[in-house]
Amino acid sequence: MTTSTEPWVQRLRDGATADRRPVLLGAGIATAVGVLVLVAEFAFPDFLRGVESARTQTSLVFWPVVLVAIGGLLALSMWSAGRSDRRTMARIRRHRAPRLHLPVFASGLRTTDDFPEPRPEIWTVDEAGLHAWAPSRDEPVFDLPWSGVRDVDVATKDQQGRRVDFGIWISTTDRRDVVLQPRQAIGHGIEAGPAKLAVLVDELRSLRRELDPGHGERGRR
Repeated sequence: MTTSTEPWVQRLRDGATADRRPVLLGAGIATAVGVLVLVAEFAFPDFLRGVESARTQTSLVFWPVVLVAIGGLLALSMWSAGRSDRRTMARIRRHRAPRLHLPVFASGLRTTDDFPEPRPEIWTVDEAGLHAWAPSRDEPVFDLPWSGVRDVDVATKDQQGRRVDFGIWISTTDRRDVVLQPRQAIGHGIEAGPAKLAVLVDELRSLRRELDPGHGERGRR
């Protein structure tokens, strides 16, 4: 049985969209602050000329631009993810009631070759296994039965000389392993951090033990 009681995990089980207002509010504030600072700098050029350090002048121009860019990207990613996930979830609900919904970035891949178009954006887990869904298809674009799953673990990669967690590695019996890069929630375009990745791996392992009792016997063969 699954054991996590964290609200964000329960929302993934229910297929519920998380509240996006805090992220959108943060994006709006970041954009507004950046724009106001830039306007002030151009409206009062004597302000920059009064700063002695060239590095400080550069920072005063650079960071407002960064704030505007971050705010715009956050808002765009939330809008895109929300629109796409609503379409995908409508298709999922017409077919089955999964035990878990796993929103991912469309760049998720197989280790031997990338997923063909349309790439999956939400994976579901049920008694039959894992199913990959895209917003433009009425049926799953990829199915992975429990009998084809060898193990589930955290995927890591080298980043600046150290190993960092970035996704979920599903090793398969046909050696065409699948790597998923989960998002934090349905309707969100923000990646799941290392702590949430560990919880999701535990959740998948728990579901596998519950829904695929024979996996231990296959593993000992």
